[in-house]
Amino acid sequence: MNHIAITHNPFLVETEFLINGHSPSESSNITAYGSKRLQLWVEQIFDDLQALFNGSKDFFIEFTGVESDFNDIKEAANNAIQKGICVELKFNPVTPAEERLEKIKALMTRVSEESPKFANYLANSDLKAKQDFEDALNNDFDAYVVATMSSGKSTFINAMLGQDLLPAANEATTATIAHIFDDKSQGGDFYGERFDSNGNLIGYSNAVDLATMKAWNADCETKTITLNGDIRAIKESSNVRLVLTDTPGPNNSQDPEHQRTTLGFIQDSKRNPLIIYVLNATQLGTNDDAQLLRLVADTMSKGGKQSKDRFLFVVNKMDMFDPERGENIEEALNRLKSYLEENGIHDPKLFPVSARMAYLLRKQGELTRAERNDKTNIADLLLEEPSMAFPQYMSVSTSVMSAMREKAQLDDALQDKAMWRALLNSGLPGVEAVIDEYINKYSFPMRLNRAHLAMTAAIERGMQEAELIKQLDIDEQVLSILQSEIHSLKARRDQGFNTQAYKEQLKQEGRDLPIDVHNSLNELERNVGVRIEELGNTFSGDVSIREAESKIDIASKEINFSFNQVINEYEQAFVRSQELIKKELHQEYQNHVAQLFPESRSLELPVFQSLKKSISSFSLNIELKDDEVQTKRVVVDSYERSTSKWYKPWTWGDTETVNVYGNKECVDLQEVWKERVTIVSRQFEQLKNDAVKRIRDDKDKLIDNYLAFLEGEFSTKFAAILADLEQKVENQTQREYAITQAKTDINEISATKQELEAILQF
Repeated sequence: MNHIAITHNPFLVETEFLINGHSPSESSNITAYGSKRLQLWVEQIFDDLQALFNGSKDFFIEFTGVESDFNDIKEAANNAIQKGICVELKFNPVTPAEERLEKIKALMTRVSEESPKFANYLANSDLKAKQDFEDALNNDFDAYVVATMSSGKSTFINAMLGQDLLPAANEATTATIAHIFDDKSQGGDFYGERFDSNGNLIGYSNAVDLATMKAWNADCETKTITLNGDIRAIKESSNVRLVLTDTPGPNNSQDPEHQRTTLGFIQDSKRNPLIIYVLNATQLGTNDDAQLLRLVADTMSKGGKQSKDRFLFVVNKMDMFDPERGENIEEALNRLKSYLEENGIHDPKLFPVSARMAYLLRKQGELTRAERNDKTNIADLLLEEPSMAFPQYMSVSTSVMSAMREKAQLDDALQDKAMWRALLNSGLPGVEAVIDEYINKYSFPMRLNRAHLAMTAAIERGMQEAELIKQLDIDEQVLSILQSEIHSLKARRDQGFNTQAYKEQLKQEGRDLPIDVHNSLNELERNVGVRIEELGNTFSGDVSIREAESKIDIASKEINFSFNQVINEYEQAFVRSQELIKKELHQEYQNHVAQLFPESRSLELPVFQSLKKSISSFSLNIELKDDEVQTKRVVVDSYERSTSKWYKPWTWGDTETVNVYGNKECVDLQEVWKERVTIVSRQFEQLKNDAVKRIRDDKDKLIDNYLAFLEGEFSTKFAAILADLEQKVENQTQREYAITQAKTDINEISATKQELEAILQF
């Protein structure tokens, strides 16, 4: 049996493979996985192992890492076993992520307090390092609840909260997004704020209840609500705060901007927030669901296992089934699975639940007569019918299964402790346990990785500065050479960076967009073309006026949905273009710093090499400023200004259109589409042109910012470091003191680096 040892460190994103005691060859696919997250390669690892061993089917896998990653190895192994491969597993657990995060946060705090210099290095890092630092300390974890109408979404969220807070009214009337922040200090109370479309605070309450939420939702000025209170279903942790977001139904919101926002949560493959998609078990196959599920399927196909893990399909209203009437739960779930597969979603994570049961068990205060009757009836169904124990249908790890049992047994809201089995069978503790697992698997390791990157950047900057001073421990003759070279360096700087020719050359070379951006824009355009063609294929034959109106209404929604989807994809292209352009400019910056240090024997001095590193590490902060950025609102305004022509394009479905065909017995759909396809294409073409213009404009602004950086911040820092160096060269006493201090600093920085590495290593 082939022995495969896998050691995966999710905090450093490093994997070591040993194949029968030896490292795989450099050309092997397995070697390429060494610097990738496990979830990006785990699903194909057994195929690669079979290929490596020419079809061999016997493997002993020894995995060293965290439990959540081992669960993914185990799932991949089970899939391989079903294909006839023999797999044995051994697990060597390591210290979990949350414990390490506590240690690294303590280290960051202690070092920042004890070393003002280190704190200054963190504060003055480049924006990426600052963002890494902020992300490492940010406890917020986003989970978005998405659903179309009549899914019981509000009941699901209220069950997690343990109280009747969100209105369970028709979602078509809801035009707000509610962000619910877990705050265990609030007890049973929630305080909240509401904001208008411009983000202005327009309402506050320190005791939000159902009546408050109904009033706020009814006010058309309300666009966003934030609530703070105890999300009872989620365990308390000093390292994570769940932010549960209730989104409007994507095709039922009164605010078209909210549809795009909801789609954006789903499309966000950069942050990978958790999406809880609530489905109505008794009512599948609506057009609204089909649109949304196509987008989910597309997103799930793009990013490895995490892109699949982050979508939880909660099948609500399972208590509406009754085995005594011959309704088979497993068959119902198989129908749902087939429905999802028809929409491109394969092997979905299904979580059958009765949110109503969980809500009634957890609700604080007295139940109404109707609620008491429902509680009794549903409890009898869930406890007496073995097939109504919903956790048995969930494909989860043994650790999640244990966690959901513990959640049900220890639920604070259960006054009747004998009802814990009813809560467990409702399925909701299973969803909550999976949320905890997702946080452990993805959020904690990501934050550890960000903390490591931020601290490493600060350590490197501090080490470069200290090494530069330490290298001044040289004799007088070398000091004289150094002094001469500093003068030459200043002259080269003046000639190299401040010439108009260099500025013009850079601007001219910067006209073209990065090839990756070109490719992504072309792919977007192709996808739009395919979608328009698919839509046009549905317009064929002669139909009645009523059928034509229905077809037009559906097409209108489809186009509106696609338009918002494409806007979000262009937004992602904008962000990606910014990253690529900044990367290009950073390389340009390094090249021109290198030009300041031409090859010469005198410049091979260690002190000059340290000076080169120190100058190269100046923070290249060339981000676009707020007043330079065309925000998403600008793009949306372009769309909103044409709403009268666009949302129901070219007066689709209004009285005038009906009158045109009023004297005919049928409508030729091909003719209808022929008149409109040009206008549909023109709208998307205009959107693409606006997007390309914005990307080009932003690139020009980044180049301008880069040149401004060279003329301003770089010149100032450059002059300061050379002036300080010259002063120390000329003043022996000051130089000797600085060298002694630098050696002390190097020892302290090295100790911090070793402590950081010890926390993250296995």
